[in-house]
Amino acid sequence: MDSETSNAVMDFLKTSISHYTELTADQITRDSQLTEIGLQSVDAVLVCGNVEERFEIEIDPSEIFEHETVGSFARAVAGMVDAKA
Repeated sequence: MDSETSNAVMDFLKTSISHYTELTADQITRDSQLTEIGLQSVDAVLVCGNVEERFEIEIDPSEIFEHETVGSFARAVAGMVDAKA
């Protein structure tokens, strides 16, 4: 997996998730637990939509719920982006 892609996805996720939680992007790390950062189900679906638009991939919104951490989800998204290229 391309580390540049992985970093771009992580940065995008941090910014996107911060819009739907009370955390700043700087407070969100790769190890942040998705269930503990205050991301509601509807917000998670919106984050997935943001990811789709930004990286021009299709992602099932349930994908985010299959990951415990932001980093795990970021790696999965980066893999999809790399596979599309």
